Amino acid sequence: MRLPLKEKGKNHDTIILLNQFYNNIKDVFENSIKNSIVTIDTKVMLGDFSVIETTSFDPNKIVTLFQNFERMVNTKTTNWQSVPVQSTKSDDIRRLYFQLSLEIEKFYFYIYMGIQFHSLLYYQIDKQIIQISKQIRELEESNNSAKSEITIKGDQIIKQELENLGYKGIDNTHLFEELFTHNDLTENLIEKASSIEENYPDIEKNNDQIVNLKKELENLIIETYHIDLASLDQNKMLQGENGMVIYVDFEMIKNKKTKEKTSVINFEKIPKETLDAIKTELEFLYDLMKNELKT
Repeated sequence: MRLPLKEKGKNHDTIILLNQFYNNIKDVFENSIKNSIVTIDTKVMLGDFSVIETTSFDPNKIVTLFQNFERMVNTKTTNWQSVPVQSTKSDDIRRLYFQLSLEIEKFYFYIYMGIQFHSLLYYQIDKQIIQISKQIRELEESNNSAKSEITIKGDQIIKQELENLGYKGIDNTHLFEELFTHNDLTENLIEKASSIEENYPDIEKNNDQIVNLKKELENLIIETYHIDLASLDQNKMLQGENGMVIYVDFEMIKNKKTKEKTSVINFEKIPKETLDAIKTELEFLYDLMKNELKT
């Protein structure tokens, strides 16, 4: 089951304990993110060479924040288990997150904490971009012009060749049938038409130059990062929204060997000693976060 829980029934005190833990670590986590993200204004160039101003932040500060806390968890406790900081990319969406888990007798806590943000690509403000883009455009126009000439000449050669073979004036349907059933004829026509391309060696040279120029453009691209400091649940995160994500799952282990778990828990049957152990561990993690989850 995912915290916070609805406060009802005879297990009111236990639910309050779990919900208070969730609210406490959520506040600490979100405040640490807000204090760590500092946006800066920067000017960038668009594909049409216009210059705009945008904002960005440094995700590496969040990586460092998470890694430092992960290190403290591993140093100060063996009860809480951590998963190394993870990062994922999907189109323009980026995620940075870390995970914690705790197993007490037959009860299990899982905590996910992270941020989701967007990456946008721009050009640096550099005159080279205009010059390189102009070169690429001129080379592409030259190739397109040459390809048009090749097409026209190829059509003329095929037409002349067909006339020489006695197909002058034949309707298209009949011609298609002849080409379909006579592979040697088709191959011969293709070979003669393709030979024209040998007279245009600049096309291949231009293509190579275009590839190299585009690589030069890629070196002038900068990546900016954007986030809204809003609280997200897992559903909003999966929908691609920007923000801070934290969720806590509390489950009961049905089978220790298979690690099968269930969210159906009878709180009244949790022994007091187990509840005391849970409370101790939750308070420990909360205090550790207050002291260590900071820049």
